[in-house]
Order: sequence, then C-alpha cells, then structure tokens
Amino acid sequence: MLAAFFLATLLVAAGASAQAQEESSERSLINEFRIGLLAHHVEPAGTEKGGQDVSAEILFRRHAFSFGSRFADIVLRPRVHVGASINVNGDTSQLYSGLTWDIPLTERVSLEVTFGGSLHDGQHNGQGSAFGCVWNFRESASIGFALTQRWRLYGTVAHMSNAGLCERNSGLTSAGVRLGYVFD
Repeated sequence: MLAAFFLATLLVAAGASAQAQEESSERSLINEFRIGLLAHHVEPAGTEKGGQDVSAEILFRRHAFSFGSRFADIVLRPRVHVGASINVNGDTSQLYSGLTWDIPLTERVSLEVTFGGSLHDGQHNGQGSAFGCVWNFRESASIGFALTQRWRLYGTVAHMSNAGLCERNSGLTSAGVRLGYVFD
C-alpha cells in the first residue's frame, strides 16, 4: 500500500511539473530546496539514541489551478516533496516522498504539515528499534520563518512509523532545523 502511495506521489509530482513547465518555460519545476540537520530518534523508547540526520528535500511547484478560496487553495493545492534523511552514525536512514501543506500565519511565519511514505534501511524484524515494515508512513510539522524573499528557516519534527500495520512499530522521530531556498 505504501509503495503504491509512493509511486502515486511521484506521478503527481511529474504531472504538476509538466503542467508548470507548459505554463512558463522560464519557471523552474522545483519550487524549493532544503537542507538540514536533525537530532536522530528523540523519543525515549527504542535503541537508536543520539546522533544526527542530514536531510535534503526538493519541493515541486503547486499546480497552477486556483480554487479562489484561501482555505481551498491551502487544502487542495499541496506541494509534492521528495527527500532523504541520512543518519551520520550508521543508524536508520530514509528516502521519502509525500505532500506538503503550507499555512501562512503572518507575512513571515508559516506552519507546514506533510504526509507521505518512507523507505528506510533500519531493522524491520526482530527486537529493539524494529520498524516492522520496510515501507512506513512519514509525517512532519514545521514552523517556517522567512529570512528574506528567497531564504527560509524551519524548525522541524519528523516521524516515521507503520501505524500498526506490521508486527513491530517502534517509530522514529527526529527534530531539528532546515534551511530552504525558494526559486521564485
């Protein structure tokens, strides 16, 4: 099921990118690029303790169709993202994709939530920090601050788990900061 979601997310990204390309050949298909450093596995349970994750993420442009309502545009026009979170201590790393919803709070501050799927290289059978399935759900929340027109700083918490679909579900939560560059 998560493999199908992952594939569907990539197909939506390709479709949105193709639409954006047709509308303006001068605009990039990529809307934003982010890099960051997160504390690995900040939850008290599990055997993976400490260490850092280096993250990189690409967010694609929203589809151009507007619904004419701020609420509808926020809910029905998410950005597609793809990314990686690499643990520098040899613990669990992830490749992930999903949808990103941005909620502007003020002119410079925004709330962001994501939902998608993750493919990880951590233990998925046995004891300790077993994540149950190789494919898991991944969600995150961020508070963003616009440093300039193009640069953004995000405080982020990201969580990966299988929602009880597999026998083990210890989950993995990381938290840290990311720096984003908006292309337009």
